[in-house]
Amino acid sequence: MMSDNELLLEQKYTVRVQQLLLAAIENSRENAKEHISSIKQLLADAWDELRMKPTALSEQDMQQISGEVDRYLARKALNDDIARRYERMLLNPFFARVDFTEEGAESSEKIVIGLYSLKGANGELLVHDWRAPVCSLYYDEMPGPVTYVSPSGSISGVMTLKRQYKMQDGKLKYYVNTEVSIDDELLLDILSGATQRRIRQIVATIQTEQNKAIRYGNEKLLSVVGGAGSGKTSVAMHRIAYLMYRYRDRLDAKRILILSPSNSFSEYISTVLPELGEENAAAITLYDAVSGIIPGRIEKPLAQNELLLDCTQRLRRESVRFKSGTEFLKLLRAFADEYSLTGPVFDDIQLDDALLAGRAELERMYKSDFVHLLPALRIERIRTVLESRLEKWEHTLFAAYREQLRAKYRGKDLEVASRFAVSHRLSPVRREIREMLNVSIAQLYAQCLKGAREELYTAALENEQAGIVWWEDAPCMALLSLLLGFTAGNKNIRHLVVDEAQDYSACALAFLNAYYPLTHVTLLGDPKQRTCPGFPELEVSIWNECFELPNAPVIELSRCYRSTLNITRMCNALLPDGEKVMPFGREGDMPEMLVLSDETVAAAVDKYVKAGMGSVAVITRSVRDADRISRFIPRAHLLDGSDEDILSDPGDIAVGSYHLMKGLEFDAVVVAWPYERLSDGERRRLYTACSRALHRLTLCTEQRLIDELGIIL
Repeated sequence: MMSDNELLLEQKYTVRVQQLLLAAIENSRENAKEHISSIKQLLADAWDELRMKPTALSEQDMQQISGEVDRYLARKALNDDIARRYERMLLNPFFARVDFTEEGAESSEKIVIGLYSLKGANGELLVHDWRAPVCSLYYDEMPGPVTYVSPSGSISGVMTLKRQYKMQDGKLKYYVNTEVSIDDELLLDILSGATQRRIRQIVATIQTEQNKAIRYGNEKLLSVVGGAGSGKTSVAMHRIAYLMYRYRDRLDAKRILILSPSNSFSEYISTVLPELGEENAAAITLYDAVSGIIPGRIEKPLAQNELLLDCTQRLRRESVRFKSGTEFLKLLRAFADEYSLTGPVFDDIQLDDALLAGRAELERMYKSDFVHLLPALRIERIRTVLESRLEKWEHTLFAAYREQLRAKYRGKDLEVASRFAVSHRLSPVRREIREMLNVSIAQLYAQCLKGAREELYTAALENEQAGIVWWEDAPCMALLSLLLGFTAGNKNIRHLVVDEAQDYSACALAFLNAYYPLTHVTLLGDPKQRTCPGFPELEVSIWNECFELPNAPVIELSRCYRSTLNITRMCNALLPDGEKVMPFGREGDMPEMLVLSDETVAAAVDKYVKAGMGSVAVITRSVRDADRISRFIPRAHLLDGSDEDILSDPGDIAVGSYHLMKGLEFDAVVVAWPYERLSDGERRRLYTACSRALHRLTLCTEQRLIDELGIIL
């Protein structure tokens, strides 16, 4: 029960914190100005000296001035960062409090929790950063005996109070003392509001299961699995912020990389880390990572998905099915091991009767002399040996041709003619060396398929000749290139976040493991959204196999916080038997199921716009359908996988296929879905599309699909 007197004390504490924040902001801004003034004065003094005497400053003096400028700029940046952090806290200076009495202590400690820490005039912590170890009590425990883990070990005691605050326009409106967990009323209040164009920070409402994933140790591999709307992406972004706080001495934004499913998703998550006071980490797609390694024209993942939606594409579906699992990964690794043992097909290299290097000698160099090196480096060493021997041949031949041509040429002409004759004579030898030692990853990859799937082997040869690469082949070829040493790994990245990991093949995950050898990895995925036609159902345990870490931890997020109860129930009805999502309770309007037509889709969108829905989307089965529908929807913004897939205007209606909408959420969604045979995969595709909706949902499809679904609303 909230006491008026206690509320007044908490409001006074709020005002005190805000006054300190304002003072800290002003002080930081003043310090920043002083540092700029110091730089200007330093440069002015240097300019005056140079004007009087151009040689007044030595190179060492200039370097010293440059160093001073850099130091002032660093101090200014630090003060600007402090000011920005505290400005974010002004309207919501803190959101929770726990009172904790440590074992053996005589008094209780009041721990007020906010976005960042704030100290008082005497150095006491008035607000604790939510990432501090003691703050885990708020997320994980209830009043009574508790324990939390600090850098120095476990600390036990008693929690006597757990309180949440509701701020409005910078004023404390009320507080709630809770005996169990983060109060549902406050969480529901946040979830019931309109969504934004970008994902929000959720530090005030992190749930216990989410907090476990966020604060999990810096494991080599951590998998976070949960249904649509369970908060996987939010957890990952907050986990990055936590790890940067916890390991600040060795982990910063430059050493973190996010693999996102699309450009629109990268934009969607772009503000979370800055909101949490951290520099943004780079975000790329798997296509970006692979395309820098594999030559040739690589098929776009979206184009592959579109093609596979056509059930007549038997060869491609078989190609995806065969190459997506761990059995093919084992086959590829075994092929790489075999190639490491045998190498290229060696042969004698000679010119007439003169032998440059025999097959036995070349095999010995590869299998014995240079065996400690990766195959690519062994081949390069052999090439160096042969080039050295060719140089000696060149000198000998040059002398011989010079004598032969002396009667015909003089001076420079003799030199040119002799060198041309040598080049022409040795060109067959050089061609033979190139053919033997210039390794084509595409050809090697085709050899890997030979004997396993002859039709896929033939297709790989045809693709190699045409200079194209199917998307399912690209990560496999990149992995093969890494295993054989033809591509070097990226050792700059220390933490990798992979979202929508259910859409990655086993070889794609193994490629990430090989390409980023020094990184720790957080994988996020939902097996229920493994929707690529041809992919087998996902067992999350294979992720550990791909990273060769059989005992790596897996955390499951069980509840759906995104959609209303009614929308979540409909999504559950769409899923195959046994695949369900646990909803988090908030009522809402019933979803609608309407017969598909252009008029029906347009009317549903218009209704949601007039109802004031903050963000509206039309989600289709294919890009082709999305392109057609976008032509008659006012203010439609077509998501087509291009670099322009950024929803910057709040009034835009997002229109795109389910494949490009993964990870995104909207206040209202209209799903425009033509009839397709209702397989388990098709059910998951429908679930993926419908689960993008927070508050309102309309499914427009053909009557026979409505009948087959049998959903009673």
